[in-house]
Amino acid sequence: MEEPQVDRALAAAHAGLPGFEPRFIDLPNEPGRSIILLGSVSGEPAQVFVSGDGQLLGSRENEQLRFGRRHLMDTLYALHVDLMLGGVGVWFIGLIALAWILDHIVAAALAVPRLSKWREALAVHGKVGSLRRLFDLHRAPGLWVLPITLVIAVSGFCLSWYDESRALVGAFSTLSIRLHEEFPDIQRPPTSLSVEDALLAARRHGTGPADSVLILDHKSAYGIRSFDERDIDPYGRLWTYISMSDGRLLGQRHDLGESAGDAFFAWQYPLHSGKAFGLVGRLLIAGAGIGTMVLCVTGVILWWRRRRVLTGG
Repeated sequence: MEEPQVDRALAAAHAGLPGFEPRFIDLPNEPGRSIILLGSVSGEPAQVFVSGDGQLLGSRENEQLRFGRRHLMDTLYALHVDLMLGGVGVWFIGLIALAWILDHIVAAALAVPRLSKWREALAVHGKVGSLRRLFDLHRAPGLWVLPITLVIAVSGFCLSWYDESRALVGAFSTLSIRLHEEFPDIQRPPTSLSVEDALLAARRHGTGPADSVLILDHKSAYGIRSFDERDIDPYGRLWTYISMSDGRLLGQRHDLGESAGDAFFAWQYPLHSGKAFGLVGRLLIAGAGIGTMVLCVTGVILWWRRRRVLTGG
């Protein structure tokens, strides 16, 4: 694939969106894909889309509650991550994930009170329309997808309550952090290395094709994510840090790290998104989502029917 014109894309973004300050560049992995630049304008988050040859395609404001074609997917993603409430929303989503984890434990105990009856709990019995069949339609699908939804709940907790989950896992395993978090704060030099030159510098240090670039102005460094044979999802997970001032190597680290704790956290997003196992993984996550919806609907109907029986309505 022809190398994308990253510096030209940055120039096009600055010209098309005055005041745009980029912080992350998502490079195309397939021919015909656009370069996506994430950043801000006057402190407000924004995205800019540029073709591989450096032509401006368009832009949009991020985290805006809008449902037009331009903003729909970004709106849905923002609602999923933090309900568009920022840090408070992230904390609340983490609380829901924690409650969901506990719910899995209680639900499993109620669904299979005796282990000898586990086969029965996985089957659907009773006549169509009967209370028994409704109960089984509530219990069985929930057990079918329970291993997957538990993984989603745990990974959602880890992704939302990041510091708390790291403290918990850190009690059992050594954890390391991304190298740039330890870099000293350095003002970006007036004349700095271009992104394309930084990409070339990373390649000289044995990296594969680049997936994306993190612009660390306050560290005077570029964090280049490259594809590596250790990757567990379709994103580059090898980080190579290049100095903005002279192009020297500042450090290199793969997200898998060197400990069991590092590997645990490296797996959380791939498992949560289903990206860890390609199409099969995404289908499993989608199936678990459908199963959860069935569980909610049948649960409400079951509660209503039992309420009517108890009240004689």
